[in-house]
Formats: sequence, structure tokens, C-alpha cells
Amino acid sequence: MYRAIPALAALLVFVSGCPPQGVAPASRREALLRVNENLGRLDQPVQCSALVSFKFVDSEGHARSFLGHEARLLFATPQSLLFDVRSLVGTVAQFGSNDSRYWVWIEPEVKKLWWGEWRRSREEMLDKLPIPPNELLDALMLRPLPESLEGGLLPVLRKVDDDYRLLFVRLGIDRQPSGLREIQLDPRPPYQPLEIVDWLPDGQIAMHALLRDYRRIGPDGPFTPRRYEVYWPRNKAEMRLDILRAVLRPDLPADVFEFPAGWQGATEQIDATAADAAGGSGGGAATQ
Repeated sequence: MYRAIPALAALLVFVSGCPPQGVAPASRREALLRVNENLGRLDQPVQCSALVSFKFVDSEGHARSFLGHEARLLFATPQSLLFDVRSLVGTVAQFGSNDSRYWVWIEPEVKKLWWGEWRRSREEMLDKLPIPPNELLDALMLRPLPESLEGGLLPVLRKVDDDYRLLFVRLGIDRQPSGLREIQLDPRPPYQPLEIVDWLPDGQIAMHALLRDYRRIGPDGPFTPRRYEVYWPRNKAEMRLDILRAVLRPDLPADVFEFPAGWQGATEQIDATAADAAGGSGGGAATQ
């Protein structure tokens, strides 16, 4: 059930109940430290083989789906991602990101590449994509949790019986609450997130992610999920990802996360402005 954002002020100044006993996190700081110390072990690129199913509605209102495809996922901190969806004919879709850009391309039928620059990213722009890259990165839980979201308030740890949740409030440019993120934590080892819900001010859900089956990468690496279910209700999109194998890849070449400048097909720079168009860079997928 949605927790109305105006009621959050009470949570930010008052958290009822005694500190939880045993091994469960006793404070916001302890909960964040446990998650971030675990992910701090991800000090090398990681490569995963997986099975993925996802569906979405394209810009023309057509339902698209990819069911039970093989996938390869490469990740390096802080936000370099290459997520390839494959079929018998090769890669049919890719979600990508590096320090400066993000992109999505889908080959069959759609044959289009969407891209933008992180420095100019805004929620309304990212929502144009079939699956928003910032929310995909958050749902994968491969990056440490921040102390606050986009200049928002420090999170609150709320406990109801065995239900432990970190509550993050986003603030708009007027410094008023503009959204809420709930992260449900496992009160048992390895104490990692089990659910992430992003709420909009009007009570709609922007993203809902379920994370299960945590296992270590290697003998001393971090615990990461092996099963993801992620839903984007506003975009009519969803994804199921089952990680079959995850290994550290210290030898991974850095150029693997380069922007696909040689893309042949339709291109849309989703954060393009009139100035970009005047300068001839509005569709600049072929320019670095």
C-alpha cells in the first residue's frame, strides 16, 4: 500500500519502537554499511551469463516481447553496463551505459537506437526509453546505496516485526518531497535488499524490483542476486532475469563499454535540444 509522501515528515523526525535485537540492522547507518561494504567487494568488472525475458510497449503503442533469451551482462563500477540479449542470429537488443552516455537499441522490427548523456539526464527524458537505464542500474543492485537520492533527505530505517525498510525521500527544486524509494532489507545474512519500490508523488509506482537468491561471486566476492523481477507500470514494461553464472573479469578491456557509434538504423537522442539540432548533433549517434 502506498505511504503518502506528506506523511513522511513524521517518519523523518520520529521512528517508533526499540532498536531491533539480534543480527538485524539497528540503525540507518548500520543498514547502509552492511549493503555498501558488501558491494565494495565488487572492485573488478563482473561478467554474468543469464536467461532474460522482457516486454514493453513501443512509442507507437505496439507490444513487444522477448521471452527466454540468452543474455550476457557486463558491469564495472560506477555505472558501466553492457547487457546483451541474444538469439540464434546474434544480439537482438542491448542496454548500455558508461560514464558519459546511456543507450538502448532493439534490432528486430523496431531497429532503433535511443541514447542520451548522463549530464543532461532528467526523469522525463529517461522515461521515453522502453526500460529507463538509471532504474535498470538501480534494480540490478550492483552499486552502493547513496546517503540520499538526488539531494533528498537522509533515509529512515523503519521496522515492523521482521520487515525492515530504508525510506528515501526525493526533493524537487522547490525542496518539497517529489518521490519516495522504499528498500526492503533482509534482516538475516547477507542483509541485502529484497525489494525496491519507487513511488511517485501521486501514488503511482514508477519501478518495482524483487531481488532473490543472493550468492557470492567467487570465494570472497560480494553477494549479488541471481533472480530479478522488475516492473515499470507506467511504461507497461517488465523484465525477468535469471543469472546462471557470475564471475569477476579483471582482464575485461575498458573499450567494451564504448558507445555503439557504428549503429546502422534509426537513431534518437532523447535529450536533444533545439541548439543540438541547429548545430547538427541532434541525431549524433555516429559522433563521439
